[in-house]
Amino acid sequence: MANNDDDFDVDTFLRLEATSFNQDKEVLRICNLQETTRNPLEILDHPPAVYITLRIEDRAVKLAYRKKSLLLHPDKCKHPRAQESFDILKKAETEVMDLDLRKGLLAFLRNARDAVLKRRNLKGPTLDEETEGDDMMKHAHLWSDPELVGLIKLEARKMSGDDQNRIKIRMKNEFDRRNTEAEEKMAERRAKVEHDKAWEATREERVGSWRKFNEKGGKKKKKKGEDDDLLAMMGGKAGAKKKPGIPKPGGPPRHMPY
Repeated sequence: MANNDDDFDVDTFLRLEATSFNQDKEVLRICNLQETTRNPLEILDHPPAVYITLRIEDRAVKLAYRKKSLLLHPDKCKHPRAQESFDILKKAETEVMDLDLRKGLLAFLRNARDAVLKRRNLKGPTLDEETEGDDMMKHAHLWSDPELVGLIKLEARKMSGDDQNRIKIRMKNEFDRRNTEAEEKMAERRAKVEHDKAWEATREERVGSWRKFNEKGGKKKKKKGEDDDLLAMMGGKAGAKKKPGIPKPGGPPRHMPY
């Protein structure tokens, strides 16, 4: 399964492959894939065994990138989307060679592979075979089946699409939540502005009422005679002032004389 790039001859490759037809075909293939899949292995056109064994060969990745970059480089390819396809290719190579991103990619492909094999009642590699480096040639009949490999690629695209939709839904929900909060705060600010405006509009009326109240004497005055009536009820005479008490003989004075 290994691809050896030691014998790769650039001049021969360019002479045989770098035709305008092949270049335009590759540009369109990569640009179209970018719209339908997030699988960088498809963009790099990695050997089909990877969809069964889940073993990515670094040398195969580098060789595929080297060949395709020669076809797509804007200095050599005249297609108007050459730069775009070249950038997509470089991004795919970077993602595959990043070990952390590779783990996520392989987990994604494993789910797609297992789903297809289960629907077809086929037995694929076990997890031990994947991790312990066992010989995978006994599964060659699986990756040699173009239809089966194609179904796995389609399943990976579907899962990728579902994943993207979930992300979009989460982003939309978050956007709606923040938008609702912003609208509520805006409504509160508008209500406060309207309240302050109404309060200011009635300020002169309130000031005028206060002035009229003060002009009438402020607090309400008691009517004449109200104090006399109160004294009469308490046993005193109306209009009379209370005289100081006279001390009785032998008794303590009611008021201390000065």
